[in-house]
Amino acid sequence: MESNNVMTIAETASSIQKKQLSPVELTDYFLQRIERFEPVLNSFVTVTASLAKEQAKQAEREIMDGNYRGALHGIPISLKDIIAYAGYPMTNGSRIDPEYIPDFHATVAQKLIDAGAVVTGKAHLHEFAFRGPHPDYGWTRNPWSLERVPGGSSSGAGSAVQASLVLCSIGTDTGGSIRNPASYCGVAGLKPTYGRVSRYGVSPLSWSLDHIGPLTRTCEDAALVLQAIAGYDGKDDSSVPGSDFDIRSFVKLESLKGIKVGLPTSYFFDDVDGDVEAAVRAAVQVMERSGAEVIPVDLEWMEEMRTAHRVILLSEAYAYHQQNLETSADGYGPKLRLAFEMGQYFTSAQYIQAQRLRTVMRAKFNELFEKVDVLVSPTNPTAAKLIEEHERNSNMMAPSFTGPANFLGLPALSIPCGFTPEGLPIGLQIMGRPFAEGEILSIGHCFEQQTSWNKTRPNEEIWMTEEQRAV
Repeated sequence: MESNNVMTIAETASSIQKKQLSPVELTDYFLQRIERFEPVLNSFVTVTASLAKEQAKQAEREIMDGNYRGALHGIPISLKDIIAYAGYPMTNGSRIDPEYIPDFHATVAQKLIDAGAVVTGKAHLHEFAFRGPHPDYGWTRNPWSLERVPGGSSSGAGSAVQASLVLCSIGTDTGGSIRNPASYCGVAGLKPTYGRVSRYGVSPLSWSLDHIGPLTRTCEDAALVLQAIAGYDGKDDSSVPGSDFDIRSFVKLESLKGIKVGLPTSYFFDDVDGDVEAAVRAAVQVMERSGAEVIPVDLEWMEEMRTAHRVILLSEAYAYHQQNLETSADGYGPKLRLAFEMGQYFTSAQYIQAQRLRTVMRAKFNELFEKVDVLVSPTNPTAAKLIEEHERNSNMMAPSFTGPANFLGLPALSIPCGFTPEGLPIGLQIMGRPFAEGEILSIGHCFEQQTSWNKTRPNEEIWMTEEQRAV
């Protein structure tokens, strides 16, 4: 592992605004890194080098003319390949319609274009954002250990941000698909409140559970990206009026005095690896030393909530994919096809009861957030597993520490909080009340300033091909 200064959006944007750094040179630098490391890491489905170079030239012209748009102007990013970008393939990581090229931008893509971001490519992903990659596309590799999963379903996003192939990648999260790769790859991943970021132009997995958000190097960077992509969109019927993100709600806290941190006494620590538990409890002690009041909380009905989450996810996924399953099922990878087909066996009564539990649990968590400001936990019960282990046992009922935030629509953040003895990152999850992204990012930022976990990087040599090493 290497500990050094890493590039962030905030610092890079400052240099660009002052005309000390050229967006063209910056983009060329990242494209060169992609060309060098992509053969091993497999973080992209499509690299859009020509588009990125043109956008970088445009950004540079605008900035030199005094038309600076903001923190993302000239910043290289990637988009998960279930997000529509006009004129470029949108494969969904599947063979259902791999040649599909949308003629429109997803709202989140358009907002990033408007902010002046530079799109370097479409990030690799689990097929239709679930279970694992299609065999034809292969696995994205974890930058810390190439034989381990990078986390899904936004696998290419987590890998690319950690490997500094981009400064931000936009992912989606239905049960943890932003926070899981953030945890396994050792970066920051934010799942915003349900309805805060438009999902128009993004292939759904589960309409009532899907969220869109950024993976970045730091909490400050996540706040800057959220400011650009949040806001009401009439094209998305789940979009919430007045959901713009005010960057002023993100505060660079020097202490956590006055913050009440809820620490679960059950579920989140019932089935967790010892190394993970130790790192998370040490992180809580850091918060406590910084002035936070740690309050034990007993969470009820978590197992029932996990089951209800599964019922809703699979039922809604089957409803969306039903026609393809009946007419062109061979286009799906075998594991995904089986998972989607399971959705047809849930009854309407089970689906309705799951939604009713959702209403009950939202009320209970509203009560909880009257007593605490945030809830902290491990992001995942383990560090990244071996790819072959995942392929042998992708148990859909494995413990999920990320799913409750999707089920309830709450904002949740994963940031690195330590490493296993094998050198694998461990994630800390911070969950907050609805539309409290500023608060959880501020708390995360304070933690980042008192630790160095987010500055620790893998050894780049393992990402090289044999030919590159021989040079």
